[in-house]
Amino acid sequence: MEQVQTASDFDNLLVKVVEETLQYSLGEGNTNIIQRYLNERNLPFTEIPNKPEQFSEELRNILGFGSRQILCAASILEETILETLCKKLDIPFNYKKPVNFPLLLKRIRGQYISGENRR
Repeated sequence: MEQVQTASDFDNLLVKVVEETLQYSLGEGNTNIIQRYLNERNLPFTEIPNKPEQFSEELRNILGFGSRQILCAASILEETILETLCKKLDIPFNYKKPVNFPLLLKRIRGQYISGENRR
């Protein structure tokens, strides 16, 4: 379990998990492409905790959506980010799929900061 005490600690961990998940899933080169893409849209990784809706939308833009989506890649990455974050925080991940990334991220953040639902 990661030692997270404050909202700022949570946000830093989230950024770390996003970067790790993208690198593990897509490789360093593709992660750099996504990072540049997000930076061009004024959404550096450090802003993801403050703008989860925009992150989710931009992830879908870069990976495709609807019938053009690459094997539901954006949804799978978002779910993996949330599951990994919960694991590191020792919070159970009991959410139905498909996940609503911005909504669940806010719930997980609130649960952790308030100390609810710890294993």
